[in-house]
Amino acid sequence: MSKGLLDYTYHSHTERCGHAYGTDEEFIQAAIERGLKIYGVSDHIFLPGVSDPGMRGEYSELDGYCKSIRSLAEKYKDKIKVHLAFEAEWYGDTFKEYYEQLIAERVDYLILGQHNFLLNNRCFGYGYLPDKRESVIRYVNDLTDGMRSGLFAYAAHPDLFLLWYRKWDDLAIWAAEEIAKTSVETGVPLEVNMGQSHWAKYKDNHDYTYPSHPFWDIVSKHGCKAIIGMDAHTIDQILTSQDKWYLNFVKKHKLNYINRLPLDQE
Repeated sequence: MSKGLLDYTYHSHTERCGHAYGTDEEFIQAAIERGLKIYGVSDHIFLPGVSDPGMRGEYSELDGYCKSIRSLAEKYKDKIKVHLAFEAEWYGDTFKEYYEQLIAERVDYLILGQHNFLLNNRCFGYGYLPDKRESVIRYVNDLTDGMRSGLFAYAAHPDLFLLWYRKWDDLAIWAAEEIAKTSVETGVPLEVNMGQSHWAKYKDNHDYTYPSHPFWDIVSKHGCKAIIGMDAHTIDQILTSQDKWYLNFVKKHKLNYINRLPLDQE
């Protein structure tokens, strides 16, 4: 097959999350086949005391996950650089020490992927709140608080709130401004997420809710660092990612584009 235009991704998943398909080794072999030099495995984080089936693996899977990815990284080290990571929500101080321990002892980095909030030890998606304005405000406050924690390598799909808040108005502009200003303040890059191009909806006119053109125009205005993330959940998504469209998106919006995190900068 032909090689892709991107030679990296720091954002991919494993079947442990319950909505991805393929073995760990098959994912890495696919990354090698399509010519990636860097492949970050960043499954949805396993949380002690919290069960969230269909979204993340159980905490009991932590050791097996780490051993599997580290073993494969060693096996294929002459062909690709494989990182072990997690995509994690920020729940304030609830799991702060756990995240710090993971970074110190187990994983290479954490990605901030703010999908839900925690209530009575259960995860609730922002989009299910009946008041959509409240959901956006809560999302932005949680995301920016996480960015300020100093624990995350970058913020994944920061425009995710448009998935349930389907309009561009003063509140959406406020959200984009707050996220962009926090990115500048903290130095945390923002991710142009490729996820929706995997949802069998890819069209040249791009009718997805994210990446959002007006959102990224605001990001560009502030000069925030931007990185592309594949967000791969299947083997095919690695092999057929829409590199050209996303690189053109970065160019069109004149983003401050980076293609390496500090741990890989020479």
